[in-house]
Amino acid sequence: MTKQIRALARGLTVVNTINAAASPVSLGDLHQATGIDRATLLRILATLEQEGWIFRGMGDRLYRLAYRLHELGEQVHINDAVAQVVAPVLEQLQQRLHWPSDISVFDGEGMTIIETSRSRSTLVLNRELIGYKPSMLKSAIGRVYLAYCDPRRRESILSRIRDKGGEEGRIAADSRYIEQVLQEVRDRGYGVRDPSLTSLPTDTLEEFSAIALPIIVQGDIQACLSFVWIKSAYDAVGIEESFYQQLKPDADHLAALFEQNGLY
Repeated sequence: MTKQIRALARGLTVVNTINAAASPVSLGDLHQATGIDRATLLRILATLEQEGWIFRGMGDRLYRLAYRLHELGEQVHINDAVAQVVAPVLEQLQQRLHWPSDISVFDGEGMTIIETSRSRSTLVLNRELIGYKPSMLKSAIGRVYLAYCDPRRRESILSRIRDKGGEEGRIAADSRYIEQVLQEVRDRGYGVRDPSLTSLPTDTLEEFSAIALPIIVQGDIQACLSFVWIKSAYDAVGIEESFYQQLKPDADHLAALFEQNGLY
């Protein structure tokens, strides 16, 4: 394990303590909350103030976070926050089931993969996947999102696909087919890819299978958890259902993490 910088850790502890406080804090408040001795606290506070991370009120002489931290917070993209929250779960999934998994969100136009454990896999899979936008109508990810999203949002997505024309535009115009596919997703609890959809380019000629589960918070789908494996590795009937049963608790756990962190 990489050795930590203790002074930096203490400085961040002080920043977090000031941020968590209901009101500006005194030196005594920080000493009581952090357990750091007063002399060390004074050095930390002086450094943080000099670097512009905190300031001390002129009237009450209490410590507050500087406005630059609020500006810094504005630079944290919601997708980065999601990626940070989901990464440990994807890591545990990869260790437990060996195959990689991805998290994707709807970006206003389509689904975008924002985090993946593929780089941790010993298997040769298409690893440079961040930012990839799968098909809304043929991918497991797109289908599960359409199946569980708000009906008005679904119609808006389908309308844009119809307007673009081409093969997917024709599919989107077939309302009976679309509803049949999406109802199958709801009945199963997960999405599967269209058989005609080819895998992304990789260093192997193997074909991949994938399923995607919804991450639902307060009745609305916020993201998708997808799981990928090499098709030839299993010949058992019902392997998709088997993986779904193993992944469902993780999707529920992710939904709870989304809610706890206000990611909805």
